[in-house]
Amino acid sequence: MKIIKQLLLTFALVVAAISLPAQSIVDLRLNEILIKNEDNFTDEYSRPTPWVEIYNSAYNSVNVGGCYLTNDTTGFAAAQKDKDALDKFKKKCYNIPTGDPKTLLQQRSCVVFFLDGDPTYGTFHVSFTPDQTNYVALIGSDGKTLIDIMEFPPILRDTCVSYGCVKDGDTSKMDILDFFTPGSNNTVLNGETKSDRLAKTDRFGIKMALTSMSIVFTVLAFIYIILKIFGHYSKKGFNVKSGKKEAKPATQPAPTAGGKPSDEELAAIVTALNQEMGDATEEEKVAVFTALYLYLDTQHDQESEVLTFTNLNEASPWGQKYFNFKRNPKS
Repeated sequence: MKIIKQLLLTFALVVAAISLPAQSIVDLRLNEILIKNEDNFTDEYSRPTPWVEIYNSAYNSVNVGGCYLTNDTTGFAAAQKDKDALDKFKKKCYNIPTGDPKTLLQQRSCVVFFLDGDPTYGTFHVSFTPDQTNYVALIGSDGKTLIDIMEFPPILRDTCVSYGCVKDGDTSKMDILDFFTPGSNNTVLNGETKSDRLAKTDRFGIKMALTSMSIVFTVLAFIYIILKIFGHYSKKGFNVKSGKKEAKPATQPAPTAGGKPSDEELAAIVTALNQEMGDATEEEKVAVFTALYLYLDTQHDQESEVLTFTNLNEASPWGQKYFNFKRNPKS
């Protein structure tokens, strides 16, 4: 039973590892930024402030809580080796709180942080403004890992336009965007559904069929292996509960057909009787052998060896007294 449980647990872990990739903050990207916010997008207090968007490029949930946002990476190199320098660097960055459920980004989703320099307004209000430098950096929760850095062009300070990834999460191509898309995808998909995309990538459904068949056959193969292992131990008399091999019962000699002794058994009986009846006469030996033969060769009922006596006075009419009187013959 322990072997079966271990196999089931291993299979479940392998399936989970394949289907659910591990959460990793390195999948986060600085996706879009706007500096001169005139009337584009306001915070929860109806204030138009600069903002930056963080995008989760992974296909699993990633929590941005605990990471750092900064526009000043001075001292970042020294923080890699010196603990005091690391603590000093962390203090001038904005540490994203970990207790807010909104910091958990679902797959391919994004969140907006306001660059207003006042974190007392809430979790998504950082402690700096984009006035001194022309970049924003996202640092890991250890304060040493540079996850992403976005350098924006100076035109953003004078013009109400946003800058970011042309394709969500793809930092290889950054440009001025045609639309403001805070909190949503930078690329407009024009209403293309999943079925439309599937029809383009798998026109005849071959990929889907192969994927489904591989899953089904994998499960069937696993069940077959489990049943083979269970059957193997069952044949060997393996006790599943105790984990020990069961002792086989002692074999009894097979009875002869019809209940009659074999020729070898009869020969052994005759030899034993001859030794025991050495002084007996031939007639006595013949009588004993004949009785023994009749006993062994004929069918007998199973005798209970219990004698039963009945009360003749109650059970039989012959116990009545008037049957004891004799009638005198008539002369």
